[in-house]
Amino acid sequence: MKKIAKFILKGILRLLGSLPLKVHYRLARFLAWLAGDVLRYRRDVVMTNISRCFPEKNYWELAGIRKGFYQHFGEVVAEAIWFGACRNPKRLRDAHIVEMKNPEELSRLAEVSPSCMILFSHTGNWELIGGIENYIPAGAMPPITEENVCVVYRKLSSKIWDEIMNENRTAPLKARSEFKGYLETEKIVRYIYEHKDEMKFYNLCTDQRPYFESAGYITLDFFGQPVRIMAGGAAVAHKFHMSVTYLKMHRVSQGHYTYEYITICDDASQMSVEDIMRKYYDLVEQEIKEQPENYLWSHHRFA
Repeated sequence: MKKIAKFILKGILRLLGSLPLKVHYRLARFLAWLAGDVLRYRRDVVMTNISRCFPEKNYWELAGIRKGFYQHFGEVVAEAIWFGACRNPKRLRDAHIVEMKNPEELSRLAEVSPSCMILFSHTGNWELIGGIENYIPAGAMPPITEENVCVVYRKLSSKIWDEIMNENRTAPLKARSEFKGYLETEKIVRYIYEHKDEMKFYNLCTDQRPYFESAGYITLDFFGQPVRIMAGGAAVAHKFHMSVTYLKMHRVSQGHYTYEYITICDDASQMSVEDIMRKYYDLVEQEIKEQPENYLWSHHRFA
């Protein structure tokens, strides 16, 4: 039964994904209405998070951010479904859904450090990160390739959905069946050690609260409030003398994001893990203030 269910789910997602992107944005409006007004998906969490970050705003301003968030949430889901059918990288490039603003910064970091840790947050559409090689402008030096890029993820509890998301997130790769850079969090340290003599770009989303209780977690201020943070990416970068850069995902308009790399350090061993993560959270906070609706407010950040 599980195999049948998986086959049916994959078929439905593949069929939906084959539709034009403009159709997906109509679907996004429906998903936004369904999640925000009908199912009221984590609505209390969303409003609590927003109000804690923007105490100076009145109710109607907060409600406006909440409405914008659900619209953005619908677009994230719809774009992810469409992305999963981009088995031909040309379809992804032609859509111009993401533009990389400064790939030359990655080229520079590849010259000055043994590997690079790219930290990003749940802004923009993080589910599009698997197509990163296709976002480099034509004629620019391609610092990121399928051979040197790695994306770190947390394994889902459902084996079916974990397999589906694995295929979806790596859909545009030319050699998807041979790609070894889609790494579970538990395997990242061993992988880095085994490939310490190779230049790699490690992409890690690290704005969630820690998955497990531990005395080793760092506490920092985020929007003026103490939060427990995951510092594993910074700790690994510190140990292996990696450069660290922040990936800013700015939403320009519907169907168009930009990727910009803001370097935190060329050699993480020259900074403390806490200082690296403090700089990272400063950048996340700045990005959220610029576009409050562009963040995943539905996760439990402050609890």
